[in-house]
Amino acid sequence: MTTEERSISVGAARSGLAAKFIALFCLVAAATVSTATATDFQSLAEQGYRWVRVNGPYATPNKSDAPRLAGAKSAATDIELQDKAHAYFILPGMLVFVLENDTAAGLSRVRASGIVVDLWTETKYLSASPLKDSYGVTETPDSSGLGYLGTPTPSPTPDASAVPGASPILGISPH
Repeated sequence: MTTEERSISVGAARSGLAAKFIALFCLVAAATVSTATATDFQSLAEQGYRWVRVNGPYATPNKSDAPRLAGAKSAATDIELQDKAHAYFILPGMLVFVLENDTAAGLSRVRASGIVVDLWTETKYLSASPLKDSYGVTETPDSSGLGYLGTPTPSPTPDASAVPGASPILGISPH
């Protein structure tokens, strides 16, 4: 074997070793990233997050309307009931944050991403175990837009009468 042939075979061996090292490094890095980004769903449930089990108009801003929606045999098709109760559709796998539980009534007041009012729904419609949405994804606070809300604190209601000349509806001054 000539010197040139020997250096080519040594270079090829080093190249093969480098490729194996790079492949092993990528595999370890991928395993580390996937475990580092895993979501602790039990911790989310302990913080008050829940996943919706039902599909339909089963949430409303009015606590008194929530049992009517749940008890109606045709709430999903009864447009008049939906309209009177100001019903919101909730979807399986949707993540909500529980603000209040009324265990006697079996109702929960929840906050959902993209909805500006808090909603009341039956607690039985919510799951502490993660559920996949219609896209096959399990929502988290980051992916749903809820963010990490932590312990809810009531915010003060703006008082339009405190600002002279303010519109009580728009909250703006005419000046």
